[in-house]
Amino acid sequence: MRGPGSGFLSRVLNRGFRRYVRRFIGSNFNAARVTGVEHLVSLGDVPVLIYVNHPGWWDPMSAVLLTDLLMSERKFAAPMDADALKRYPILERLGFFGVSRDSTAGAREFLRTARTVLQDSRTALWMTPTGRFHDVRQALPFQPGLAHLVDPDFAGTVLPLALEYPFWNERRPELLMACGPPVNCSQLSADRESRTQQLEAALLEVQAHLRDLAIARDPRSFRLLLDGQGGIGGWYGLWRRLSFWRRGQKFADRHEERSDG
Repeated sequence: MRGPGSGFLSRVLNRGFRRYVRRFIGSNFNAARVTGVEHLVSLGDVPVLIYVNHPGWWDPMSAVLLTDLLMSERKFAAPMDADALKRYPILERLGFFGVSRDSTAGAREFLRTARTVLQDSRTALWMTPTGRFHDVRQALPFQPGLAHLVDPDFAGTVLPLALEYPFWNERRPELLMACGPPVNCSQLSADRESRTQQLEAALLEVQAHLRDLAIARDPRSFRLLLDGQGGIGGWYGLWRRLSFWRRGQKFADRHEERSDG
């Protein structure tokens, strides 16, 4: 069984899709920022499973962006609602695979496909284990799929990652990501329910860390992953440009100078 996103055409489409995601996020966000990059540095030659909270529509795009810019050698993969995937079949070539929700057969098919994908050591599989959108700082119980995949014998690396999309000082929002330390699978409980609670706790810790950084609004706490579009734009933006020009000053489109790490 071939995993999603296999073949030459899929590789070409993936490169094009990653470029598109960079441009799309850059035009809709002031900046994309990440902290905890050190946890991605020494992943080793093993498959990686990254599980995230699910605050909004942008989550898959955020996952593709981070895979592209910090794990470019890895193949992106992620489950997606099967009915939605039927409407956009090209996404299968980009690494998405269908999941039939609320059925035992669908759960079994998800596990089979995910395990096939994770046999490739170059894979980065992304999951949103709550299964639905929820407030960025809300704690929700996980669905059982993650704990089925991740057990003490899991041969890959498991990373919790938190996402937020707050507004800071520009008219466009920030895309904030926080990578948590890898989960030590050998210390996970053999009981599936307890294992789920351990994985939930690891993600909640990263979410709390990102919450504090988002509230502090200090870009120096992050690495600048992608510089987007700031400033006001329109007639007011033009007026500001002319004002800077008349004073002989260099125009600064954003309200604050860049001070990112």
